[in-house]
Parts: sequence; C-alpha cells; structure tokens
Amino acid sequence: MNTPEFPFPQYDEVESYIRRARLERSVFVGEAFASAVVAIARGLKALGRHLAQGLDAEADRRAIEADVFLKRSVGRY
Repeated sequence: MNTPEFPFPQYDEVESYIRRARLERSVFVGEAFASAVVAIARGLKALGRHLAQGLDAEADRRAIEADVFLKRSVGRY
C-alpha cells in the first residue's frame, strides 16, 4: 500500500488499520445520524397525535356545552 500521500513503507500495515478505523467511524456516525432522524420523526408523530387528541377532546367539550340536552346527561366530574 505504498501510496504517494503516505511515504513511509514500514507503516503500510498501520495505515490499513487507520483506514479501516476511519471507515468504521464513518459507518457509526452515519448510523447515529440516521437513528437520530428516525427518533425525531417518531417524536413529531407522537406530538401530532397528542395534539390531535387534545383538539378532539376540546371539540367534544364544546359540543356538549352547546347541546342543552346532552349537557344534562353528562356528569360534571
């Protein structure tokens, strides 16, 4: 592996270890980034679900307050 950028032939074996370590680090960083993106997407989906449930509950509450007959049938607490 005597390349022009690495002029020490006695360190060819070490150079291959370094290259392999860099590749492994690149794979690790890529997987960590992908995992972070997936986690953020899942969190945003969960947040959207919770907001939608809150809006649905608020719409139900307003419907109950608007309907006199339904308001009597639903307990206060």
